Amino acid sequence: MNLTKARRRLLPVAANSLNSLLLPLINIAVSLLVVRRASVELWGAFVSVMIVVQLGAHVVGWGNQEYLLRQFSRAPARLGQAWQSSLLTRLLLLPLFSAVVLLVGWPARQTVLATVWLVGLVLAQSFNAWVVYRRAFLAAIAVELASTVVILVVVLAQGPALSVNSLLLLFAVTSLARALALGLVFRQDICQSQTPGNSQEPRQRIDLRYFKLALPFFLLGLSGLLQSRIDLYSVSYFLSKEEVGQYQVFLSLLLYLQATANFILQPYVKSLYRLDETIIWKIALRLFGLGWLLIAPAMLAVTWVLATLYGFNPPPSFIVLGGLYVLPIFFDLPIIYALYKADRTTTVIAVNLTGFTLNLLLNIWLLPRVGLVGAILASTLVHWGVFAFYLSQGLRMRGKRWRLEQAT
Repeated sequence: MNLTKARRRLLPVAANSLNSLLLPLINIAVSLLVVRRASVELWGAFVSVMIVVQLGAHVVGWGNQEYLLRQFSRAPARLGQAWQSSLLTRLLLLPLFSAVVLLVGWPARQTVLATVWLVGLVLAQSFNAWVVYRRAFLAAIAVELASTVVILVVVLAQGPALSVNSLLLLFAVTSLARALALGLVFRQDICQSQTPGNSQEPRQRIDLRYFKLALPFFLLGLSGLLQSRIDLYSVSYFLSKEEVGQYQVFLSLLLYLQATANFILQPYVKSLYRLDETIIWKIALRLFGLGWLLIAPAMLAVTWVLATLYGFNPPPSFIVLGGLYVLPIFFDLPIIYALYKADRTTTVIAVNLTGFTLNLLLNIWLLPRVGLVGAILASTLVHWGVFAFYLSQGLRMRGKRWRLEQAT
């Protein structure tokens, strides 16, 4: 019986972890096939559009997953109504993306395809709250894998005939199909728009208060996204499409390694919020030590993937800086959760925005002078600066607890 209970508890954790790790792994697989079947320049040109679309999707998303999960727990009788209101309200931001794209000056066809892709991403991502709330991770994985198989088959079939527009069309169609599939999975949930026993109550659709209520969740996600992607944005602006493609592949592998820290810690997050500061400090130190043990074989694996599968041969300094880029998150993550526990989310947002600003300035200075190495150097320096801040926070928490123990 205990074994059955343990399996029942571990299955959602394993499925959630797999669902979280699947998307970056899929992106790596797609990039590999495009580079091998077409060229790294094509992948770089596509990435320059992709990062704008993904940023647009994040803005239109406006922290909906975290906000809705909180709303679902507070008002379980109004799940569908909260979801519908959030989606319809956020769709008001779509014209903003179109205006930005027009200012960028993309060709008309590319603008239309990018906008359609954005709509598909926004619709598909709006179901993430349902996936987590209903623990429908296996369904989400199945939908993601099916769309990926379609992408890989089409890329494999077209090969050298691929273009930026054909890739945009492919990703736009599959994102819309993904949204449709998830809509069918959660059709009963999203149609639940009224409180049982009060069917005459008017349905609230667009609610502009949403933008204020979900603002903290949006800022937290946006600041983290900008800090982790500003080097790629800078490379896309300053360097060639070939270098953009190479750096995006390298960065994807590093972000996948960083996700390992979250993968290890995620199953214990609920318990983490109940622990005192000294225990969290010890967890941070142990996780950081584990990071040091993992980083050497991990970077050897990254080197092998880049050289053997992609045909890239980065200099040793690039690999060393990549390892140093990854390491700080193993210590930072438990301290960040400790700050969340202490209702200091604004501190994390401030750190992310400061890191973003410093990273941007360093990239502007380094990229024209030392090229691609400047991007990873700038990000690594900023990551260790952030590490120094979180280390000081950890020491303060540990010191506060130590003083309390001494007083008693």
